[in-house]
Amino acid sequence: MRISAIFLPFFAVVAGAAGFYIRRLELFSIFNDFTGLPLRGAGITTVLIAVSAAFFLIALVFAIRVAVKHKAEPGFENSFDTDHAAYPVVLSVIGAVWLGVTVKRFIDLLSLEQYPVIELLFLIMSALAAISVAFLAIEMFQDPRRKLVVVLSVVPTLFMCFWLIMMYRENATNPILISYAYHCLAIITATLGFYFTSGFAYNKPAPGKAVFFYLAAIYFCFVTLADDHAVTDKIIFIAIIAINTVYVSMLIRNLKWKES
Repeated sequence: MRISAIFLPFFAVVAGAAGFYIRRLELFSIFNDFTGLPLRGAGITTVLIAVSAAFFLIALVFAIRVAVKHKAEPGFENSFDTDHAAYPVVLSVIGAVWLGVTVKRFIDLLSLEQYPVIELLFLIMSALAAISVAFLAIEMFQDPRRKLVVVLSVVPTLFMCFWLIMMYRENATNPILISYAYHCLAIITATLGFYFTSGFAYNKPAPGKAVFFYLAAIYFCFVTLADDHAVTDKIIFIAIIAINTVYVSMLIRNLKWKES
């Protein structure tokens, strides 16, 4: 699986970059400047849907192959082989970038006379998620037997669930589904990616499902970078792309064949 550990993440990144480009073309071409409504039957929209569906199918086929023919070693540290020093270093850098942009937005928010409480909660949870990503990697490298590992693995999932709620609140009355569909898919797939990652810490590995949602999160987070989001949100999405790329590569590399 060593070749797949390089090829699959690379394929997801390339497909995501292609999806990003097509999404940019779609946003600049299908929405009416006056009404804000999209053009019906636009070819570029069909192309993006087709590319997304094709990637979705390829990721699903590979994930099914993983689930049927391979297994993960017991324990998070064995499934991902967290003994390499590069693992905590890379994840700590990603977590630090995520935390840095969150703190910057947090400071800017507090400087305002009035601010939504839900936005404050979002930034606090984002900071906790960023810290947990880094500390989970450090704990796994130093001593995976500590109970703190289990707690840390859950925090990003809770943050992503909260983000999904916020996204729904912001778009509940928006009738233009295409304007936020990829944003929604990015958050959902990233949530499930973090969820199945924590499953390894709870000794409930599901490598097929984890691989699928890692790949899907990479793709859809790339696509939604083309949308009009805050810079902070885009950097968090980039951090999520990096995290999923690291985890899918490590997991695929350490999968074992199931015994006949």
